[in-house]
Amino acid sequence: MFHRLWLLILVYSLMLSCGSSRDDMEDLLFMDFVLVDSLVFDELQTLRILDYSPAHDIYLMVNQGVEGRYFLINSKGVTVQEEVLSEGPNAFGMVLHRAGFVGDEIMFISDQKVFMYDLNLRKQRDFPFHQDVRVRMIHFPLDDLNTVKVNEEYYAIANLSDRFLPEYPEDYFDTLNYFHLLHSKDGSVIKGGKLDESSIFKQGYFYHRNDKPLFFSDLESSSISLLLPADSVLFQFDHELQLINKIRLERMPPDQLSRVPMREANTQGFQANTRNIVLGGSFTRMVGTGDAFLVEYKTGLEPEKNIPGATREEREAAMATRKTYYYPIKDGKQIGQPILWDKAGSLILGLGANRYLQYADQAEIHDTEKEYQCYYIYELKE
Repeated sequence: MFHRLWLLILVYSLMLSCGSSRDDMEDLLFMDFVLVDSLVFDELQTLRILDYSPAHDIYLMVNQGVEGRYFLINSKGVTVQEEVLSEGPNAFGMVLHRAGFVGDEIMFISDQKVFMYDLNLRKQRDFPFHQDVRVRMIHFPLDDLNTVKVNEEYYAIANLSDRFLPEYPEDYFDTLNYFHLLHSKDGSVIKGGKLDESSIFKQGYFYHRNDKPLFFSDLESSSISLLLPADSVLFQFDHELQLINKIRLERMPPDQLSRVPMREANTQGFQANTRNIVLGGSFTRMVGTGDAFLVEYKTGLEPEKNIPGATREEREAAMATRKTYYYPIKDGKQIGQPILWDKAGSLILGLGANRYLQYADQAEIHDTEKEYQCYYIYELKE
């Protein structure tokens, strides 16, 4: 009798532990984005928005083209500074990997070199920074720039190495230092940050094209967040790069990820395996301010829409059916249900006070053509 009672208690406790994740999901708030404001500036040419400084209330933007004309525009739409940075003594060149505000300065991470500018877009100094990148873009950033304050000193998360390796060692994900914190004054680097066994990347498998980490941190954040696109665990580290918190995110279907053993992770596998791009869900960005931010997630295609031999137009139409969700995170917890984003483009910047800037082609945002650029600002609310 005692053994039967103990068994019932054990089964009941296991049921509770297995259902805790679902119960937690049911306790999350239902939230949505409400249109509250807009960013309007009088420019006919298309400008790409790179970053925003809440302290100075200015946006960093660049025109799309080889010219490399950079702008500082405030929230009222007034151009504060404008400068060509592709050539001349004040330029950093044309290749841009990341750019953004680091305290009272602006950092441009270019090809094997980092350049620091003041808020008048005047170059102050530069220093080397080695990185192995898959592609080099002209005045087009590959990632957002995230910042960290360590002992009152300003750093940027600058590691970008994403090139394909000919062969990946079995212990590849055990040996990685996920953070390279780059000192904005002298270019010195602090390395660290390891995943633990809860990551799928520590289980001896590789997920092609879904292994490049996403970061989120700013100068007001109490922790640094890290998430790999194919994973479901968001890791948070303190400013000494020690793991202090984990948040499990339920991935949204369809999500048919494919994996290979680490011994099969190689250049040939990258070139041949595009399945994860098409059918696998993927975390794609984190944006916010302080300890409140959004995690962006894009679903895979419905498997039946992945038609062999489809035309380019058919493939583009199928890819357009992928859904985008945002997971709201605050103070180390997921606070709301994943929010379906059914509007144009995506939310690219956190502006503070739960506000986020939408960015997309102007023709997608507006029904009629305008003689100025207008981007909407949404606030996250229950």
